Amino acid sequence: MFIEPIQPIKGINQINEINKTSGESKNKLSFKSIFDNALENYLESDAKVDKDIYELSTGQSDDMHNLMINAQKAEISLNLVIQLKNKALDAYNEIMRMGV
Repeated sequence: MFIEPIQPIKGINQINEINKTSGESKNKLSFKSIFDNALENYLESDAKVDKDIYELSTGQSDDMHNLMINAQKAEISLNLVIQLKNKALDAYNEIMRMGV
């Protein structure tokens, strides 16, 4: 039985690379790209769960444990997207409260 390793989030690797380099390259990574990568990871993991559920329900697969693992990955990815959205809204609200 092969256990598939957890793949790192694309945006996190970019952050680590930028932190190791000079200060000039810090502007290359935007919040939008991190958010887009997190959302893309969620959509991919959710599609994988839907495919696993379909295969399990039609009898094409009896791999329940991988379905549960993929469902947890999708849930964690969704939580990351929600937290990123919340942080963006908090930052926006803080900017709006600033005095001019």
